[in-house]
Amino acid sequence: MRRVALSFRAPSVAWNRGPALCLSDVMRWLSRGGAVLAGLLLLAPGVGARSGAGRAGSQATFTPPPIRHVFVIMLENKDYAATFGDPGADPYLARTLVSEGALLTRYYATGHESNDNYVSFISGQAPNPANQADCQYFTPFSDTGTVYPGQAVGDGCVFPGQVPTLANQLTSHGFTWKGYMQDMGNDSTRDHGTVCAHPALGAKDDTQAAVPGDGYATRHDPFVYFESIIGHPAYCDSRVVPLGSTTGALPKGVPPGTTGLATDLRSASTTPNLAFIVPNLCYDGHDYPCKNQPSGSSALADIDAFLKTWVPLITGSPAFKRNGLLEITFDESAGPKSDSSACCNETPGPNSPLPGIDGPGGGRVGAVLLSPFIKPGTVTTRAYNHYSSLASVEQLFGLPALGMARTVSTRFGPDVYTN
Repeated sequence: MRRVALSFRAPSVAWNRGPALCLSDVMRWLSRGGAVLAGLLLLAPGVGARSGAGRAGSQATFTPPPIRHVFVIMLENKDYAATFGDPGADPYLARTLVSEGALLTRYYATGHESNDNYVSFISGQAPNPANQADCQYFTPFSDTGTVYPGQAVGDGCVFPGQVPTLANQLTSHGFTWKGYMQDMGNDSTRDHGTVCAHPALGAKDDTQAAVPGDGYATRHDPFVYFESIIGHPAYCDSRVVPLGSTTGALPKGVPPGTTGLATDLRSASTTPNLAFIVPNLCYDGHDYPCKNQPSGSSALADIDAFLKTWVPLITGSPAFKRNGLLEITFDESAGPKSDSSACCNETPGPNSPLPGIDGPGGGRVGAVLLSPFIKPGTVTTRAYNHYSSLASVEQLFGLPALGMARTVSTRFGPDVYTN
């Protein structure tokens, strides 16, 4: 039967939050002359679903809630089955936080290895061989042009100034952003600085492995891979900063006026519109056993310890309570051999035929989102990926979609924002 598009307001009964629609309901409506409505309900995807998946069909016309503070915590290298699929291993993430927000059961990374996922998340640029190899050297991107959808053609790590990012978009539209990097500047020689820390162009990256007392990894700091940011030192220095401690303490030698996340959270006016938070190589679950600090009982226990410390500070902040959104996800699955699957209309860019090295994507990792605009205990089976996240944040702030965010098939919609 061919579907037809009609404009009308459907009754509120059982579209998502009520009980599942059953055949007796349809027959009762038919007997009351509701043939058109009943027919459309029978054709609608996901009718009767108790999770958010049943509401996803209205994404095209959905207006997102007035969120003005977005927090992202990026964790490392875990398959969905090992984290959200095994709550006993990480009960704070997979039980407590899931019960407080929305679980995205089919959230995917966009490539392998790590660096290209971070870059994709803030720019929509698809992987290239250098960042698929995690940028062992801080090489400039050999730009030879641009192709649709907004993809720089070439190879390398540090994108030229004409390649835009979400950060640049926010600034140009009057919004604020900061990247909070745990352990940045603990060893300023190793990290090449205390703020906006990165190697010199062409130099070897000395932060590929943690050292005692310092687990900062340049490759997990996406902002320093764009000349549009690091090419303006004062701009970068004030926005790509150490995470600091929960009391606001920062490493020695940071420029005067530098503030970490705990300090910025004290008022809505000092909280940036985008806060991109990256734990060190222990607390993000990358290393086990940890090299920069004592380990917990497992990598997932280390992740839980970080989240238990920082999530309550975020969700208890004035900015979050007023109009906030927190997304917690993983950069990629456990590796190319573990899972290189993809979703959401992801296609290779011009520089690498397989974003996932062994497959089309970065694998299923899952995500949890918390917000005053999300009903606790929400679960959605609609597929999303890092490009979806980028497109969703851009939509919240009225920004045009960058790169692969233009072609991604999903943005966070009524299946996520359920409150």
